[in-house]
Formats: sequence, structure tokens, C-alpha cells
Amino acid sequence: MATGTLVAKIRAHKTAQERLEQARRELDQEIARAVTSGEWQIIDVAEVTGWSRETIRAIVKRITEDAAG
Repeated sequence: MATGTLVAKIRAHKTAQERLEQARRELDQEIARAVTSGEWQIIDVAEVTGWSRETIRAIVKRITEDAAG
């Protein structure tokens, strides 16, 4: 049985998930920075991402609250 291949695929999948989660955290940080600095408006971020304005607002709120402690 070729369990080495399966184990390698499982590890690769886990690594990809971790990278995706890190990329999402970084994206959320950048969205919050861009919106709070006035560089971007929420509606423009929503248009580019395809997410709702409510989702963008929630991201900005969560990140700014986390930063405040």
C-alpha cells in the first residue's frame, strides 16, 4: 500500500490550508488599513472582492477592535 503518497498529500493539504488562513489574515489587515486610512472606500473594496459591504465593515471592525486591545 502506498501510504507515503497519501501522507504527503494530507500534509500538503494542511500546509495549503495554513497558508490560505495566513493570506486571509493579511488581506483582512490590509483591508482595514486601507479603509481606515481613507485610501479606499468600503464600497470600492466590496466591488473588487465581490464581498458585501457588510462583510467589509465587519472585517474593518474586527481588525480595529483587535488592534485596540
